[in-house]
Amino acid sequence: MGVTIRCKKTGTSIDMGYGGFSNLRNKVAELYSEEFGNHYKLLSSSMVMFLAISRRKSYFEEYDRETEEMVQSKRLNIKVADFCYQSDCGGAIRYGACKIIYNIIKNYDDNLLYGYAGRPDCAKFSDFKNLIKECYETKSDLIWS
Repeated sequence: MGVTIRCKKTGTSIDMGYGGFSNLRNKVAELYSEEFGNHYKLLSSSMVMFLAISRRKSYFEEYDRETEEMVQSKRLNIKVADFCYQSDCGGAIRYGACKIIYNIIKNYDDNLLYGYAGRPDCAKFSDFKNLIKECYETKSDLIWS
């Protein structure tokens, strides 16, 4: 079980596990800004993952307040936040958001494997970048499930 990210109009897709998708969105957040990258990475930190139930609610209320303040002060684009914070199990962004994200990531590449390492079509960052570009050029939603 994993995540398939797909261009709705063309059907072009890439597959990865939930960890790969998390790493991909962490990279988008980091490339957007150091501030947002550091803020977003807190979600997967061990400190947060193992918070006592009594502290979890107040922690996430404060986290959400900080995120909202970043959006309101224009330090975080709402469309980037929408991509990063939607469920791993299913989500979608419009082609305008794809163009914004493409402009953030277009000059970046790495050799990390975001997809399934044993597969010949293992997704890399360049595959995601091409998929995002295809979505905005064809005016298509990017969807994942």
